[in-house]
Amino acid sequence: MLRAFAPVPVVELSSKERIQSIFASRDKLYVGLASGALKVYSVPPSTGSSSAPDRGTPAPAKLLTTIDQFAKRAIEQLAVLEEARVLVALSDSYVYLYDLDTYVLQERLHRTKGAFVLATSSDLDFYKPFATPSSDGMLPKPLAADIQGTISRLVVSAKKKLHCYEWQGGELIGSREIAIPERPRSLTFIRPDKVLCGMVVEYFLVDLSSSTVSSVFAAGRPVGPLNGAIAGVAANIGDITSSASASARRQGCALAALLPEDDSVLLVNEFSSAFLSAETGEFMTKKKPIKWKDVPAMLGYTYPYIVSIAANSKRLEVRSPKTYTLLQSINFPALSHLHDGKYPFVASSRQIWQLGIKSFEEQVRILVDQDQLDEAISLVEGLDDIFVADRTNMLRELKMMKAEELFKRLKFQLSMIMFSEVSAPPERVLSLYPAVIAGDVAPKNDDDDEQPPAENGHDGDESQSEPASPAKSNGTSGNIAGVPKVVERVNGNSASGIDHADRASVASTNPDVQRQRDFEFFDRFLRPSILSSKTSSNGVILKNTSSTADTMSLAGSLVNFLSIGKNYKIAAPSDIGSVSDFGAPESLDGKTLNKAVRCLLIYLIDTRRKIARLAAVESGTITQEDLELVSSEKMTSITFGADLTREATVVDTALLRCYMLINPQLVGPLVRLPNHCDKEVVRQQLLSHGMCSELVDFYYTKTLHRDALELLKELGESKKMSELSGPEPIVQYLQKLGNEHLNLVFEFATGPIRMDEQYGIDIFMANTLEAESLSRTLVVKYLAPISRILTIKYLEHLVFVLGDLSPDFHNELALAYLEDIKTNAQLYALDDEMLQRPLDKLLKLLRESKQYKPEKILGIIPRDSSLFLEAKAILFSRIGEHKRALEIYVFSMKDYNKAQEYCLNIYDTDAPNSKSVFHTLLELYLRPPGIRVGNGYTVSSRISSSRRSSNSSSTYNLSASPPLAPSAFQHVRKSSSSSSLSSMPPPASVPQVGYELPPMNLEAALDLLSNHGSRVSAIDALELLPSDIKMASLGPFLEAHLRATNASVTRDRLYASLLKTELVRTQQLLVDLRSKNVVISDTRVCPVCVKRLGNSVISVFPNRAVVHYGCAKQYRETLKQ
Repeated sequence: MLRAFAPVPVVELSSKERIQSIFASRDKLYVGLASGALKVYSVPPSTGSSSAPDRGTPAPAKLLTTIDQFAKRAIEQLAVLEEARVLVALSDSYVYLYDLDTYVLQERLHRTKGAFVLATSSDLDFYKPFATPSSDGMLPKPLAADIQGTISRLVVSAKKKLHCYEWQGGELIGSREIAIPERPRSLTFIRPDKVLCGMVVEYFLVDLSSSTVSSVFAAGRPVGPLNGAIAGVAANIGDITSSASASARRQGCALAALLPEDDSVLLVNEFSSAFLSAETGEFMTKKKPIKWKDVPAMLGYTYPYIVSIAANSKRLEVRSPKTYTLLQSINFPALSHLHDGKYPFVASSRQIWQLGIKSFEEQVRILVDQDQLDEAISLVEGLDDIFVADRTNMLRELKMMKAEELFKRLKFQLSMIMFSEVSAPPERVLSLYPAVIAGDVAPKNDDDDEQPPAENGHDGDESQSEPASPAKSNGTSGNIAGVPKVVERVNGNSASGIDHADRASVASTNPDVQRQRDFEFFDRFLRPSILSSKTSSNGVILKNTSSTADTMSLAGSLVNFLSIGKNYKIAAPSDIGSVSDFGAPESLDGKTLNKAVRCLLIYLIDTRRKIARLAAVESGTITQEDLELVSSEKMTSITFGADLTREATVVDTALLRCYMLINPQLVGPLVRLPNHCDKEVVRQQLLSHGMCSELVDFYYTKTLHRDALELLKELGESKKMSELSGPEPIVQYLQKLGNEHLNLVFEFATGPIRMDEQYGIDIFMANTLEAESLSRTLVVKYLAPISRILTIKYLEHLVFVLGDLSPDFHNELALAYLEDIKTNAQLYALDDEMLQRPLDKLLKLLRESKQYKPEKILGIIPRDSSLFLEAKAILFSRIGEHKRALEIYVFSMKDYNKAQEYCLNIYDTDAPNSKSVFHTLLELYLRPPGIRVGNGYTVSSRISSSRRSSNSSSTYNLSASPPLAPSAFQHVRKSSSSSSLSSMPPPASVPQVGYELPPMNLEAALDLLSNHGSRVSAIDALELLPSDIKMASLGPFLEAHLRATNASVTRDRLYASLLKTELVRTQQLLVDLRSKNVVISDTRVCPVCVKRLGNSVISVFPNRAVVHYGCAKQYRETLKQ
């Protein structure tokens, strides 16, 4: 059994003296005797060091003074108001006030006649306790406060009244009386202004600020914080008003003790107990009552334990305030007094013992050695950090040891929840599992853990510790020097002397554990970790690129598979016994392993979430919400280990193994989401189950694209049919790769494209960000030697769909059309659709695009092919050679409508020489370029492509003809006014040749003048027309020209009239303005600067306002506003 306190006798009186009351304050012990004498002792404080092996070994008390005539009769009760420097004594049914320093009587409170019990309180008593170490007491002092502003209170029970006195600093500031139903037997302050009065069988709560009294058990209490008694309280806490026998009721009374750990009040009446909230005044029904073996006669709280003295007055009991377990029982000869609080003392009629508390590290070590892990956890949780070195890590280690103990007793779900609560390292948790789950983390020899723990056969009797003398107490056995580190696992040796009835309270660290807790834990912690993921720069958790269906399927599957089944009952705290009642865990296999693995998911998923947030903290990409969660959970980068990436790998790989064991269908969402699973383990596990599709998803998530493509290629070429057979899976995978993996795309796309060019369209022309991010220049170079048709389609996609304005792609597309036309011209007829389709595409590109280079394309177009005549005309138009373009329409194609359409399109643009294009066409009709014939050649000076005309037998073959000399060509152009060139001598530099003029096309010229005569100068047109033309044929042209001329003249006259009207209006306005005047006197000031105008330059506005010329701009802005 634990030895939390070591009783040390400090005072022993003679046989003639009898102790009537005791009170300890700081380093002094006040003892009131039955004779009315007062003895004051000096009790040296303990070291107060949390690292001392036994800091509860006080020295004997030193008598400071004895006052024999302190009171006339026995001193029933003592109290000290430290801030007011007052010593309070209850004697002869009166309350006396003494000076604390001189012990001189100050006042007898006459109103307190018939006083039975008193209580004192100070505001400092209810501040946060134990915040700073104390230098003058066994336990630390409360927080420092302004003593001058502190309120100290004294409450005295006299008959059926409560007398309340208040001090502020050292001055009494007021008193009041409050009537109560009956005389209290005990008074307990639960708040600075609230007193709990314990009667024989009932409790009343008195509010000193409002002077209201309310029964704790009454249903109709006054409206206030205590309103509404709990219905059926007897069913939950026992009928404390009638459970004791009549004889016990006469002996005992209703006791109370304030427990500051959870701000509750322990109510005890004989064998029954209950807990009351000190804040709200309501019963705490979730807290189970304490089962007393003996009726407590006295009750108190000494940090951090509940202490009580049994009714037989021979035993001091020490209990845990959380588990209510009896931790220590100390036998005394006979006890009549208990002083709790920071300075615990017990006393008999002649002797006083100081309860020296052992170092908490030593207590924790003893509890662990005795396999009382729940008590060790409860103890450390209730301690402040100053009492235990590295309290947080000690508590974490204890809970991990408790979780391992639960695991060995097959309480898998409770074990994993506790592991998750303390953020246990993954290696430690996985070491409990076989290699099929833990992998390399599994222990090498599992047989060691399967040996049952040894039991030492305690029969459950309570081991009693006798009070030690001062000499013996200094050499207490079992003390360990230094701070013990709780880092060992439970060894299975039971040294507990706790009876079986108390084992239920020992086992649980939280008495409120319920079955629903685990499912609430899943909803609160696990589901958010599944449905969300954060991005971090170091790759611990990447952005979720999978579909929402994956995350939802994972969450839904976990809800189904975390349910252990109807036959698996979640253990309540009462179902958990001591570790000595169980052997080592049986071999994990079959259904047992399945249950353990399902429960392991709780820990793994929660740990995965925590590691992701810690990694986000380190990378600086965490959100404010996640940062608050990390702070609230008190996680650091070393909680799971220094290398978070390695820990994430361990967790994710174990999670994969769990899914593969309980349900392989859960693996799909895991591998598709960002993860840290080990590559080799995933490959081995998935291939062994034939889950190649999931393996490909894993490779993609881990950016192992070459491995994925090689696997798809192998499966696609395999004769065994599967969902990954054929080239389609490779194409679908390549569609997800961007420009950074372009080499892989080229490497693995060749095969599918050679099988079907549609795969190339799916890869390079899909409407995805990945396809658009590919290097277009490299893709064109890659496709060119593979497929001419696919290259053309890709270039069309760039130009017409994506609107790429790069000249290179427009040139490449035009050249690709040319090559396609050349190839098809050898296979198909001139009017075949296979030939006309690329030709139409080429003409469309040349007309609509402005990004290509016409000179480059003109240099490649064949000169002897009639297929490209219109294309050449468009190209000549692009470079501004309108006459050469019109010569092709007129002489080569003989398409006069296209010639007129061409002129109309050019005329309305801003291109150079655009207004003379109709004149050029008319000149080609009426004065066509000359033809020279000589030396066996028939040559055209302008026609650049061979053509066989149905109206002429002449053959135009530029490639077989010698070039025409410029001088001869110019000579032909200058002699256009002659009717014949046959008599003109050729230049000396040109051989003797004949000249031939093509017949003029008068019909086309007249049609041009009739339709577009207004766009041609009449004088130029008449000069070009032959002199023998009939005027009747010029009628439409002249009418249109005259109509256009008259319209122009009329428009000019109208404009001139409008200008004259505007001139008259402006002149009239000027006359009106000049007729206005303003008077500038010596006193007139500028409205802007408020200075005299004087002889300054001024500005006059239409509203007759006069301002300085420099202020005119500012005044004008004012008028606009």
